[in-house]
Amino acid sequence: MKFGILVNIRRDEAIEAAAALVAWFEERRVDFLLERAAAKVLEMNARGAEAVSFADTCDIIISLGGDGTILRAARIAGSKPILGINLGRLGFLAEFSVQEMYPAIERVLKKKFTIETRTQLEARVRIGKRERVFTALNDVIIEKGGYPRVPTISIRIEGQLLSDYRADGLIIATSTGSTAYSMSAGGPIIAPKSRVFVITPICPHMLTVRPIVINDDREIELSVESGHNNFVLNCDGQVQEHLSPESRIRICKSKTRAKLIANDKRNYYDVLRSKFFWGQEHER
Repeated sequence: MKFGILVNIRRDEAIEAAAALVAWFEERRVDFLLERAAAKVLEMNARGAEAVSFADTCDIIISLGGDGTILRAARIAGSKPILGINLGRLGFLAEFSVQEMYPAIERVLKKKFTIETRTQLEARVRIGKRERVFTALNDVIIEKGGYPRVPTISIRIEGQLLSDYRADGLIIATSTGSTAYSMSAGGPIIAPKSRVFVITPICPHMLTVRPIVINDDREIELSVESGHNNFVLNCDGQVQEHLSPESRIRICKSKTRAKLIANDKRNYYDVLRSKFFWGQEHER
C-alpha cells in the first residue's frame, strides 16, 4: 500500500506532523510520496512528486492541514480514499486529530476502515467555442468581485427559469458544502449524505429571495446579465475562471464522488455540536 501525503506548508504544525509521519513510515518501511513542495521543505526531494500524479501512483491520500487541504485532495485524488488530519480551525471534513493519526493509519494498513462517499459538483463553463470543466466538493460560486453595480444572475433548472436574481453573487453548494460559504450567506445546514444542492444568493437586493434546496439530479444553468467582464466563477475557493457576458455555466452532479475515510468514533451531529458550541450554555 502506498500513501500520498499532501501538506499545508503554510502551517508549521502541519510541517511538523509531516516530518513525524515520514519518520514513522520509514521506520515501518511503508511506501509513500510527498507533494513536491512539502518534500522540498522537509529536504526529501527524492520522495517528492507533483500532486496531480498521486491519483495514479498512490492508494491512499493523507491530507495534513484544514478543510482547504481536503478540498485540494478531493480534486487530486479522483476515486482514491482521503485520510484527513485536522490541523486547521473548524475541520468539518478532516475527520481525525493529530493524536488519532497513527491509530487511523494502522487501521488503514490492516484494511479495517470505513469510507464515506460525498457528492461533488461539476461545472462546465462555455465562452464561445471554448469549454472548461471543474469539480467542487463544497461549492461553485459566482461573485462580482470589485464590480460596483448589482448584477442580474439568471438561473434555470432543467431548462425552466427559476429566477433572475439581483445579488452580489450566487452559491451552488453540495450538502457537504452547506456548512461553508452558503451557511455564512444564510443558507441551511444540510446533513452530508442528503441528495440535494442548495442555491444561496449573496446579499440579494430582493427582499423575498431565500435559499432554495433542489434534488441533486437536476442540471442548473447560470448566466450573468452585465456588460462587466470580471465576474469570477470560484470552485471550492481554490480554482477560478473569469466570466464574460456571453459565458454560460452548467452545473450538475459529478460522476466522481469524493471518498473520505471516516472516523468511527464520532458522527456528524457530534461535529456540529462541538464546532458550533451547541448546548454548552445550557449545560452550564
